[in-house]
Amino acid sequence: MSFEYVGGIDERPTASTDADLDGLHFAAVIGGRRLYFAAIPSQARFRITMARAWEQRTGPLGSVIRLDTDSPGLRVCAPMEVEWADKHAERIVAEAVSVWRSIARGREG
Repeated sequence: MSFEYVGGIDERPTASTDADLDGLHFAAVIGGRRLYFAAIPSQARFRITMARAWEQRTGPLGSVIRLDTDSPGLRVCAPMEVEWADKHAERIVAEAVSVWRSIARGREG
């Protein structure tokens, strides 16, 4: 899996505080859709939004929770996207775990 840093700041934070995670965003294309993973300070989860090119905006998809455990999971908040998200849940969760581990490694050093 690969992800792309798309945060609103010029470079990745070097300090390892929860405040550094606020506003940190990553993107991935899964199932033909561009998803954005936004870190939530003090929580082991990512908020997931989805690009809606035809509307030129993003919309909520849900969250990947329990990233600090062996059983992370996808929670979908967009009723019209449940079927698509269920079909791609494994890849969405795997991408979130990959990003989470990358952040965790950065915070250890």
